[in-house]
Amino acid sequence: MHLHDHEHAEDQAAEAARAKVEGPDTLTMKAAMAGRQDVMGRSGVIGLQRAAGNAATAQLMEDEGPSVHDVVSGSGNELDTGVRKDMESRMGHDFSDVRVHTGDSADASAKSVSAHAYTVGSNIVFQRGAYDPESSAGKTMLAHELTHVVQQRNGPVDGTPVGGGVSVSDPSDRFEREASSNAEAVMAQPVQRHAEDEDVQTAHDSSLGPVVQREEEGEEEESVQGSHDSSLGSVVQREEEGEEEEMTS
Repeated sequence: MHLHDHEHAEDQAAEAARAKVEGPDTLTMKAAMAGRQDVMGRSGVIGLQRAAGNAATAQLMEDEGPSVHDVVSGSGNELDTGVRKDMESRMGHDFSDVRVHTGDSADASAKSVSAHAYTVGSNIVFQRGAYDPESSAGKTMLAHELTHVVQQRNGPVDGTPVGGGVSVSDPSDRFEREASSNAEAVMAQPVQRHAEDEDVQTAHDSSLGPVVQREEEGEEEESVQGSHDSSLGSVVQREEEGEEEEMTS
């Protein structure tokens, strides 16, 4: 009996030790590894940051879906010849290097930043169904994103680092305002013939790295734009869905 009692006490002590090990911090880590941020909650994320560090936390949270870098590193598709020539005629720039991303990963990535579409360098990423160059609204959205392509060719744009190598710009900054007004202006003007020898801007400073601009879905996140500064990482620009410009038919 005494031996049994002793063994029982040891079992209880072992269970208590396991319970301590399986405490909130461990459960939080398990939830993070499973991508269950809904289980973690705000306090769980803070606890994870304390236990694993901000960099590790950002990586764990980023790993749950296609990242901006993953998507724009893909091949994408060239603009259709007719669409490209139309936009080049309207905007006076060469868009032969532009790549459009519309697959499942692009859809998930755009949704992850609450964007209809976002632009990184010469890459434009769309949510499923958002790329519609045959409609007036779709053309205006494309013109908006192509304006971001030109902005990023010309140099750095405003952006605030938010972690994970991404910087975010404000939807009211001058770059977003310029993109909105320019898209409306170029779509309002008649199409001009695209001359083969037309002088178009093609320069891009590769030292700036990738920049992301996006067209946002809602108010919960701010618009993001950017040119890349190697000390900051990628910069994302977007236009909120709830604030997208009025498009004429």
